[in-house]
Parts: sequence; C-alpha cells; structure tokens
Amino acid sequence: MNGVNRFVTRTRVEGLVIFLVAAGYLWEAHNVPEFYQIPGVPGPTTFPRLLGIVFALCGLWLLASPQEWAARRRGAARPGAAAPAPGTWVSRLTGDWHFYTMWAVVLGYLWFMPDLGFPVSTSILLVVFIALLGERRPHIVLGLSLGATVLIYVCFKMGLNVRLPLGILEPLFK
Repeated sequence: MNGVNRFVTRTRVEGLVIFLVAAGYLWEAHNVPEFYQIPGVPGPTTFPRLLGIVFALCGLWLLASPQEWAARRRGAARPGAAAPAPGTWVSRLTGDWHFYTMWAVVLGYLWFMPDLGFPVSTSILLVVFIALLGERRPHIVLGLSLGATVLIYVCFKMGLNVRLPLGILEPLFK
C-alpha cells in the first residue's frame, strides 16, 4: 500500500465532503441580505451558521480521524496486510445504502426546507434518521422527531427570536 492510499481513506473523503458542504452552507448564510437583520436580535443567519459550524467541525474531525491513526498504530492497517476483497461497485453501493440514504435525505432537507418549512422538513428528516439508526417502534420514532422539532423551533423562536420558515404550515398560523 503506497503513501497516498494510506492517507486517502473513505473516512477522510467523507470528512472532506462534509466540510465542503458545510463551507458552502456557511457561505450562503453569509450572503443573506442585511435587510433581514433586526438590530439587537440574532437574526435569520443564526441557525445556518450554527449548523454550518457543527458540520464543518464534524468534517474536520473525520479528516483528522483519530480512530484510524489508533488502528494503524495497533497494526490493523499495516502496509502488506491482506486487504479485504474489493467486490463489485454494486456490492459496495448496496452495502453502504445507509450512508447514501442519509446523504440524500440531508440534501433533500436543504433543498425542500424553504418550501415545506422548518417543522415539516425537520420532522421528516428526523423520522428517516431515527429509522435508519434502527428504531422500529413508530411511537418512539414519531415522538422523538416531533418532540425534537418542537423543542428546536421553540428555542429559536422564543430564545433567539429567529423566525424559521413555516412553509406549508404558514396558513395555519395567520
């Protein structure tokens, strides 16, 4: 295994992708026009900036990948050690379907949130994530997703005075 193959791992590629998506998200948050800002109030860029910073830190963590360095020190990934059979691209794709599904859901969330609104899109995102993590009891999945969505919405609305988009729920609150 040469030096480049030892450094370029799936974990680091995922970390780079997450970091680049977060950087783009932060860039877009930075480009929100000033007329949406209210003096003395955190404003509408608070949520995207916090989310972007969290994702950027997660991406950097995966790039640094301390678990991989520890595994290499233990000899789990020594040069000359037998590599697992590569398989076909179809077997790798189907073996990693959780990973690809989560990315599709995150990108769909970012795409549809302005139209669907924060409450609906966040509830859907959390339902899918909780189900992908293995929870199968519907009352737990729905309870956690709705509870987390309401808690986040109330914290931003009451605590930070940030108006999150209501989307399709807007007519219900007029």
